[in-house]
Amino acid sequence: MTSVATAISARLEARFAAELEDVEDAELVRRCADVEELLTVAEAGSVTVAAISPDFPGMNGSVVAELALRGTSVLGVVAPTSPTDARQCEAWALSHVHLVGSGELEQLVRSLERSPVTVGGAGLSVTTEEVGEEADTPSTFSQRATVGPASTSPNAGQRATVVTVWGPAGSPGRTTCATHLAHALSQDGPTLLIDADTVAPACAPVLGLLDEAPGLLAAARLVDAGTLNLSQLRTLTVTLDEGFDVLTGIGRASRWHELSRFHLGAVLDQAVTGYRWIVLDIASDLSVDESLLYDTVAPVRAAAGIEAVERSDVLLALAACDPIGLQRFVVEWEQVGSSHPATRVVISKAREQAVGGAPEKVVAKALARFADVDPVAVLPDARDELDSALLLGKLLSTTRPDSAYVAAVARVAASLGATAGPPVTRRGLRRLRAPR
Repeated sequence: MTSVATAISARLEARFAAELEDVEDAELVRRCADVEELLTVAEAGSVTVAAISPDFPGMNGSVVAELALRGTSVLGVVAPTSPTDARQCEAWALSHVHLVGSGELEQLVRSLERSPVTVGGAGLSVTTEEVGEEADTPSTFSQRATVGPASTSPNAGQRATVVTVWGPAGSPGRTTCATHLAHALSQDGPTLLIDADTVAPACAPVLGLLDEAPGLLAAARLVDAGTLNLSQLRTLTVTLDEGFDVLTGIGRASRWHELSRFHLGAVLDQAVTGYRWIVLDIASDLSVDESLLYDTVAPVRAAAGIEAVERSDVLLALAACDPIGLQRFVVEWEQVGSSHPATRVVISKAREQAVGGAPEKVVAKALARFADVDPVAVLPDARDELDSALLLGKLLSTTRPDSAYVAAVARVAASLGATAGPPVTRRGLRRLRAPR
C-alpha cells in the first residue's frame, strides 16, 4: 500500500484527493497544514509519497530536498492552467509531476513505487541508494546537489579549496583572521569570502561595507527557487579588489532560520567551480541542541556552521592566547577536532603578558598536553593596528602591509598551498561592484 501525504494548495487538494481514491493500493493518510507537518510525517516514516504543489505556503527547494533525504518520494501536483507551477517543478527537477485531470495519476504512483526515491535531473538530485544510512544527515545531500543550470567558468575543471575558520566563543579573532586570510589568498587566485556566521556576522563592517545587503540570504532564495547558478551568485557578491569577492552574511542574527545547511551547501556547489579559494567565517557554536526544543522537525542555528566544517578541505581552528580562551578551546576541541580530518590549529592574539612567556612555546605546550594538538602558526596580538584599520573601514593588509600580523597570515596562506603575490601597497581595498 502506497501511503500519501499532501501539501497542496486549497484549489487543487480536493481534486487530487478524489483522483487518488481511484488509484488501487494507494491511500491518503495525511493532509498537511504546513511544510513543518509534512517534514515531520516524512521524518517519522509514515508516508512513502509526498504530493506537493509549488504554490503551497512555504514550499521551496530545500523542503523538496529534505523530503528526499528522509526517503520520501516527491510528486509535483499542478493545474493545467498553471504553466508557472509546472516550470517551478522543472526548476526543482522533480522527476514525477501530475497534471490534475490528466488521468495519469495511477501510472505515476506505480512509477514512484518502482523507482528509488529521487529528486533528479539537472537540478536537485538524491537517491536512497546514495544516502543509505546517512539519510538523516543533510550534508550528504548538499555535497551532491547541483542547483540550477550549469554555468560556464574560467576555472572549469578546477575545484576550489574550501577553508573554514572556526574558534570557540570569546572573540578569538575568527572574522579578523578570515578576512585577512581571504585577502592574502586572493593574491594567488580568485577568492570568495562567505560570512556564514549565524550568531554575530561581522565581515561586512570589518570590510567597511556599511550598506550591507544580505547576499547569502538572497542566494538562499535562489536556491529555494531552483535557479541559482554561478553567474547569479557573482551578482550577489561585492568585489573589493581584483580577485577578491565577498558574499555578505545574514545581516541580522534573528534571520538565522532563513539559512539552512542545504542552502549553504548549494551555494558552495556553485562557488567551487568559479573560484580558486573559498574562505568561510562561521559561528563558534556547532551544537544542535535546538532540536530538543521542538516536537517537529526543528531548524538548527548551527546548521550552516556544521555544513561549512563538513564541506571544508581545511579547518583553521583558532585558540586565543589567554587562559580563558585556551580553556574554552580545549573544551570545544573534542567535538570540533574529531569532526574534521584536516584541522590546523592557529594561536591567535599571541602576547607574552597573557601567558607569562613566549606564546609559541607556552601555548603550544598547553595545547599538546590538554588537547593533543600542535599549533601550526601564531598570529600576534595587533589590536592597536587592527583598531586603526577598522576605524578606516579597511584591512590591515592595506593600511600596514608590513605589519607582523599581515606577515603571519601570509605564512598561513602559504602553508595552505597559496603562491604569494606581490605585497599589497594600495591605500585601501576599492569597492568595484555593489550587490544587486
